[in-house]
Amino acid sequence: MDKLGWLPIGFVGLIIVMTLTNQLSTILLRKKLAKAWEGKPFFIKKDSEESLAETMLLASALQPTDSQVDGQTWHDLDLYRVFDQLNYTQSSIGAEALYQKMRLIKFQPEASLQELEDFFDHHPDLRLEVQVVMNQLGKKNHNMARSIVANPGKQDSKIYLSLYIFLACLPVFSLFFLPFFKIQAMMVLVASATFNIIFSSIRNWSNKMRLDRVSYLVRIFASTEKLSHLAIPKQEALKQAVQPFKKTKVISGILQSPTGSSDMEIILIYLNFLFLIPQIAQVYIYQQVRIHQKEAQEAINLLGELEVAISLLRHKRDVDLVCHPSFKQEVGIKGKGVYHPLLTDPVANDVRFEKNMVISGDNASGKSTYLKMVAINCILAQGLGFAYGESLELSYGHVMTSMDVSDDIEVGDSYFITESKTILRMIESLEKSGFHYFFIDELFKGTNTIERIGSGLGIVRWLSRHDCLYMISSHDIELVAASGAVNDNYHFDSRYVDGEIVFDYQIKQGAAVTKNAVNTLKSLHFPSEITQTSQELIRQYEETGKWSLHSMIES
Repeated sequence: MDKLGWLPIGFVGLIIVMTLTNQLSTILLRKKLAKAWEGKPFFIKKDSEESLAETMLLASALQPTDSQVDGQTWHDLDLYRVFDQLNYTQSSIGAEALYQKMRLIKFQPEASLQELEDFFDHHPDLRLEVQVVMNQLGKKNHNMARSIVANPGKQDSKIYLSLYIFLACLPVFSLFFLPFFKIQAMMVLVASATFNIIFSSIRNWSNKMRLDRVSYLVRIFASTEKLSHLAIPKQEALKQAVQPFKKTKVISGILQSPTGSSDMEIILIYLNFLFLIPQIAQVYIYQQVRIHQKEAQEAINLLGELEVAISLLRHKRDVDLVCHPSFKQEVGIKGKGVYHPLLTDPVANDVRFEKNMVISGDNASGKSTYLKMVAINCILAQGLGFAYGESLELSYGHVMTSMDVSDDIEVGDSYFITESKTILRMIESLEKSGFHYFFIDELFKGTNTIERIGSGLGIVRWLSRHDCLYMISSHDIELVAASGAVNDNYHFDSRYVDGEIVFDYQIKQGAAVTKNAVNTLKSLHFPSEITQTSQELIRQYEETGKWSLHSMIES
């Protein structure tokens, strides 16, 4: 056999090497994922929040939702950190699904998520297999898979698909004719390979973004096909969803976004060019998605749901106490031993948010943390079906906050104007159907005392007459006392012990009776003249209702 006769054998050998390499990589990946489940660090590339938010906005326009966690609330509650803490997903599809469940809320129970968690908890081998498949799908920011499915564009001609397949097959056919028609087969091989590489390079250069998007969608369908062979709860639904896209398995193995980090990836790049894989995939996928749009969307949704369930199951292994909330018709939130998920050593508190509340108390005593704790758990209970605490009972409702407000230099808004706008959006949101939970930290702290109290009382009186519950924190003794006519008062307090401020971080009924501002100055070793003057002025004000430095100056 001459040198040319070895080419078909070499081609087959290359396929065998690639297959064995892929199997070895899968075995190593399975071992790494198994160790990661037990707590060993395992690096997974993270999706950018910009990409996640982009996909969430698309989903909000396509699927019915009862409530959406807006940007201000998401920022106030630091919910991206909560998301990051929950996120053990292996693919972008999983991360996007988790992000959407936290921001796009449906006012109805979702039992399937808990059923999946329970299944994977009792079937660790199948859970690991799903993780392997989703890890091989991988991460890709701005992958736009959902966008393609939502809008697959105009009809592509089937002629192009037939032409691309013919051109891709020519180099292969020529290899097997080499032993019999050496010169002719060699000419066809060189000509077809050269044409395909040049043509593919030009097409990739002119249409790279669209091809990149198609590559991820192809791998999504291939992952769905793999998972449809596993005996998991969604198996039948996976089979039905992927049925129109089963042929993608043929091209998914080499249709990947290269990073240039290995020799194997360089080989894959040239294989893509040689066999026009991106072009074939693009025409085929867009054609199939147009015809089977519903199945394509279902495939993405199923993969996302599987990943969310596994991710939550993994997160709960690291948490001492979580509960499954119960939902009731009577409005309000009632909980026992509820805590904030982002604190290293959180203090649990009971929740009785069934009437409007104003919470007063000392600086740094826990007011803001309590508001955030209740709001975060309310969102997680409705979106993901669990909460941090011993128990939580609540009614469905929109959650909005006004907490971490700052002036907007670009727009030219002062702190007070920005703060007023965040509260105005709450008022305007009452036009939506459904109940509302409002959380406001330090109502109108951006203006003077008299107008802050007057405006604040106007707000609480107005809100108390509408379909909502508000939880407001305040330092203003006058506002707390006057608002007692329309809401319940609660407080946090502290003790001054041996020159230090001591907190217990426990919420208590009634308005605050302690004040720790001056004691805080003492604990920080401010000059005694300042603290003594402050205490004397406070005493005078409590006796006369007026502030004055005249007596201090005269003495």
